[in-house]
Amino acid sequence: MSDIHGNSVALNSVLRDIEVSGVDKIISTGDLVGYGPFPNDVVNAVIDRKITSTLGNHDLATFDMDTLIDLGDTANQSIVITLDIMGAREKDYLTTLPKAIDFRGLHFVHASPKENVRGYITNKSENEIKNLFTKFDGGICFIGHTHLLAEYYLENNELRHGPLSEGVVSLDPEKRYIINVGSVGQPRDGIYKAKYVIFDEEDYTLESRFVEYDIKKVQRKIFDLGLPRKNAELLGPI
Repeated sequence: MSDIHGNSVALNSVLRDIEVSGVDKIISTGDLVGYGPFPNDVVNAVIDRKITSTLGNHDLATFDMDTLIDLGDTANQSIVITLDIMGAREKDYLTTLPKAIDFRGLHFVHASPKENVRGYITNKSENEIKNLFTKFDGGICFIGHTHLLAEYYLENNELRHGPLSEGVVSLDPEKRYIINVGSVGQPRDGIYKAKYVIFDEEDYTLESRFVEYDIKKVQRKIFDLGLPRKNAELLGPI
């Protein structure tokens, strides 16, 4: 999962969905906070459930001034308000997050391999994306950051890529992939549901899961806290 962005309502719905899915390990590719109104609830859920997470650029912006300044206006305003909401425990936890994780032959990073927290893969040329496959070991690198479900792989040294839809797809163990797992807390594909993926190591399949949650509750809290209106609009109709 990725890009929860302070949306604990979406996260809790995803966690309930995971509980009935036979998942044995949960890994986040970062951006636990930013945009959403419940940063403390998200961080504490990650801590309490022992969810492994990489560092996202919004997480980094809570303690790195250069990153905060580089954010766009909406994201910057959101982090400033988020910092007022967060407690010391939650702030301290974000400073401990690694830029990348390697687990059972899989690589996890927020934006792109090997340890890129901030650069959008969607802004890279085909040759630049092809070069990313030299930056990690193992068969699959899981990323987030764009808030869009997508897959990238090489076939006869040609780059193939496209969006991922809801449901199960079979991966080729002979190919290497970069998989964007979408966003739990603020999807940007126009489908107003929390998104995450389940990777089955044995069957070598990837299932994209779309989960409904109480969007209106999150939107009301966004307005109550004075967070940017755009943060609510991206979640669904107001």
